[in-house]
Amino acid sequence: MIELVTEFSEIAPTPSPAEVAALLAERQGLIRANRFLADRVEALMNVHHAAILIIEPETGIILDANDAAVRRYAHGRAELLTRHISEINTLSKSEIAERIRQAVAARRHHFEFSHRLRDGSVQEVDVYSGPILYNGSVALISFIHDATRRKSLERKLKAMASTDSLTGCCNRRRFLTILHHEFTRARRSRTPLTFAMLDLDHFKAVNDTFGHPAGDSVLKALAKNCTKLIRDSDCFGRLGGEEFGVILPATAIQAAIPVLTRIRESAQALHLVLPQGSVGATLSIGVSGVEEADPNESAMLKRADTALYAAKANGRNRLEIA
Repeated sequence: MIELVTEFSEIAPTPSPAEVAALLAERQGLIRANRFLADRVEALMNVHHAAILIIEPETGIILDANDAAVRRYAHGRAELLTRHISEINTLSKSEIAERIRQAVAARRHHFEFSHRLRDGSVQEVDVYSGPILYNGSVALISFIHDATRRKSLERKLKAMASTDSLTGCCNRRRFLTILHHEFTRARRSRTPLTFAMLDLDHFKAVNDTFGHPAGDSVLKALAKNCTKLIRDSDCFGRLGGEEFGVILPATAIQAAIPVLTRIRESAQALHLVLPQGSVGATLSIGVSGVEEADPNESAMLKRADTALYAAKANGRNRLEIA
């Protein structure tokens, strides 16, 4: 027995009074550090204008929240602190868990989410998250800001970048991007695709006779009429000046002819009564379809452009097929 005690003592010797004091001091230091961190977190949550949530990473349970978060998400603090973050975030639980892992590992700190508010509405939010020591354990702290205004501005800027400012239809850049996408899809799926190039006849004479404001009115009226005559899956855009384009996905040329004929007839029937007088317009149209030998959509564009010139040469106000 004495030998056993001796061996044990050699393995785990009794700490000296100095070592005990050092261990106690270290523990007291940790307690003070935790208390300091807790005070800092509490102060931050009370003064910060953003909604703040503290979330347990392993479970997704909301551990704490500031008053701004309570007002945003619940009818009271007790209610909010019984909820799972998935009751607020519109993502699935698995997607939320992955975002939490990213934030705790500091691989990502900014997220764009949609959150359910207290009144049941959904709001776009910017969330800035990171790990924090909370009650001696690692938790996730999230600062939440309303992103409605920013997202609205982004959508407006995106629309401005892709929309013709005069007519409201696709601008040239956006139109050609869509044409490239539809050409690629048509070749991959072996489905038909029709492209038409439209040009207002004698448009220079309209501007010279009635003035550019009258010409702008004609362009806007034409774009409005044409947009009404095509499907949601089709695309109408302004390529420049008085030249427009129409993309008809999954549509063979013969099936597209009735639609393009209605567009031409609609333009012919257009008469705007302006202070300068009555203004009318007609359209010449060149049509092409995707072909097996086409290396890209530029080949379709070139054929449609050639057909358009033929429509002009053959009397205007007509449709020619490449």
